[in-house]
Amino acid sequence: MSEVKSAASQVNVTRSLVLCAIGAVVGLAIAGVGLFSARGTATHNVPPEDIALVNQRPVLRSDFVTQLESETGETFEQATRAEKLKVLGEMIREELLVQRGLELDFAETDQMTRNALAMAMDQQALAEVTTSQPSEQQLREFFEKNPSRYASDGILTARHLVLPAGGATAGQSMQKARDAVSALRANTPVEAVISKYGLTEPRNDGDEFYFAAKIHLGDAVYAKALQMKEGEVSEPLQADDGIHIVKVIKDKVPVPLSYEHARLQVLTDLKNAQQERLMTATMRFLRERSKILVATDYSDYKP
Repeated sequence: MSEVKSAASQVNVTRSLVLCAIGAVVGLAIAGVGLFSARGTATHNVPPEDIALVNQRPVLRSDFVTQLESETGETFEQATRAEKLKVLGEMIREELLVQRGLELDFAETDQMTRNALAMAMDQQALAEVTTSQPSEQQLREFFEKNPSRYASDGILTARHLVLPAGGATAGQSMQKARDAVSALRANTPVEAVISKYGLTEPRNDGDEFYFAAKIHLGDAVYAKALQMKEGEVSEPLQADDGIHIVKVIKDKVPVPLSYEHARLQVLTDLKNAQQERLMTATMRFLRERSKILVATDYSDYKP
């Protein structure tokens, strides 16, 4: 009886060892499958959503179709096999170059690469605003809040004369400028006044849009010109470089545009405003989560 029990025990031990071995093999097989099919691990199989793997980095099938159709101007179905293989080769080449560039740390050391990355991030951050279309209500609200933006271009024609500083006392110079103003108001030709009183004319461009006239006249003289009527001559305007006189020949003031005439510009302006707000918020987020140290000689930098 004892011999029978001993044999039974021996059989159970053997069976247990065999089952354990089988379990270990199965476990290793499952682990191996999981290891080599897990995302980010080496595998010899290309996932269905990819067209290729380059050093385990995917080349997406959707990107392949997009680039193929963009290059050939045909649908994916219309493209020939040769065209498809050509585009695939181009994408694999690009991926190899990108990986090599990252390996050499071009993103850190090459300015053109850094510029391209920064531009790509800009485009990604603004993608939603760029592709979305605001509603008519949004456009009209933006138009009504910014009426000064939407008007015809103002046109100013003016003669800008200067009595240069130096060569006389301040009182003498001012009196000469007043005499020149009186002559201009008496309709004496501008050229005759320039010659008689020793004035200069920095430039005479004839009809100019308001923005150009402002640049050429300077802020003070331009502001004075806008307050005047056609044919009027300003009082002498003292400045560091001399005494300025302006005679307004013609002033065509801007005329407000209707929403219908300004709609395309409103659309552009609204999108630009949305992009600016979004980029400002993005940069604020990036700065808040970053630690930025600036050299002591630029400690006055304000982000």
